[in-house]
Amino acid sequence: MSTKLKGPDGRIPDRLPDGTPAVSWERRWTEGALPLWLVATVGGMAVLSVLGLFFFGSFTGVGSA
Repeated sequence: MSTKLKGPDGRIPDRLPDGTPAVSWERRWTEGALPLWLVATVGGMAVLSVLGLFFFGSFTGVGSA
């Protein structure tokens, strides 16, 4: 990215003055420190793991019978 596109706070604007997107849709998923798809994948796996523990605990241990 060129530095002339950055706003006063250092962020890249969403749209250019002519209305076209400042960043292509392909690059939006890989911009930043961590890609959004990676954060979503890890978060989803964590949620499924916790739900799996609850289901496993309902069939074993205290309260199973």
